[in-house]
Amino acid sequence: MNRLSSPLLLLGVGGAGAYLVRGILRAFGPGIRALILDTDSSSGLHDDTTPFMLLGGNRLAGRGTGGQPASARAAFQDNPAYIDPALEGVRTVVIVTALGGGTGGGATGELLKHLHTLGITTLLFATMPFSFEGAERMRIARTAAGPLEQHADVSVFLPLDDLVADAGSDNIGIAMSRGLETLATGVTLLWRLLEKPGYIRLDEERLRAILSGCGRGHYATAVAQGPDRVQTILSVLASTPLLKRSESAPPVRSILVGVLAGDDLRLSEIGMIVSGLTASYGVNATIELGTVNDETLFSGRLAVAVLIFEESATASHPANTAGATRPLSGEHAALAGNGRFRHSEKTFWNDEDLDIPTYIRRSLTLDR
Repeated sequence: MNRLSSPLLLLGVGGAGAYLVRGILRAFGPGIRALILDTDSSSGLHDDTTPFMLLGGNRLAGRGTGGQPASARAAFQDNPAYIDPALEGVRTVVIVTALGGGTGGGATGELLKHLHTLGITTLLFATMPFSFEGAERMRIARTAAGPLEQHADVSVFLPLDDLVADAGSDNIGIAMSRGLETLATGVTLLWRLLEKPGYIRLDEERLRAILSGCGRGHYATAVAQGPDRVQTILSVLASTPLLKRSESAPPVRSILVGVLAGDDLRLSEIGMIVSGLTASYGVNATIELGTVNDETLFSGRLAVAVLIFEESATASHPANTAGATRPLSGEHAALAGNGRFRHSEKTFWNDEDLDIPTYIRRSLTLDR
């Protein structure tokens, strides 16, 4: 697949998004079509291999947002079509960003809405702050998460505490490196399924159909080798905090499983993986399975990447329906949907649900 004409695009938003994209590209190697968007011009320096577009050049002059999501949102709203030339031929976008700061929390929601109007399917990976970064930063991240979940086809929120929990080291450099490796395995799974398919293949349109309108997702990966490698992988997946779900969480709708292995992959191992995941997440969950055969990277090793999709009221929404919005969940749903008017028809204006409080729709921070 030609990198520049691929229908699958990796897009990083903000400084952290730029860092994640470059780490993912290093892990995968050449072959991924990528783009970085930021309000800070320094994100485009020292790297002439990854396309970079500056948001809000006239408004912010490349200086960034100073941690203000509203500035990033306005920067994108100035000219949403600015990024359209970079989207030629794109049908699915995988977005990586970090919440808790300015550009990621402010621009990503506007980007998702714009992609939605273009009929582009979106899979969002957004990291949440470490607990030691403080309650205020976490509050800003959670405020931003509601609108993102509303407009992404699939939204996967990854607490950094959980992402590095399995790193096996207290050294921050090692922990962050292994956390990035975990994220990279999941993000690049889609490209590997398309470009290095094994015996069970998922084509681009099937992947797009799987992702369209799913809602909240959970992601984890595990790698093992040796005669008991499947049991090891299932044990790791069962214990990882990344897949931990509350008792009140919606049922699991479907599971996308990527099995990455060398030439020694056995049918019995695939069967054990599927049986184990079905036992953990329910017999009613649909299993979507793809295998990747890569003897160079996975000789003697087995890696399993799992994307779990919860049931969503918007699962029937077509991906290319302009102006559609996704109901919020949790505390945001309580604010937007309860009360005497909860059964009334929603009010939309300029692709915004006016029944949702303005500070949530626009990721505004309220002073206390």
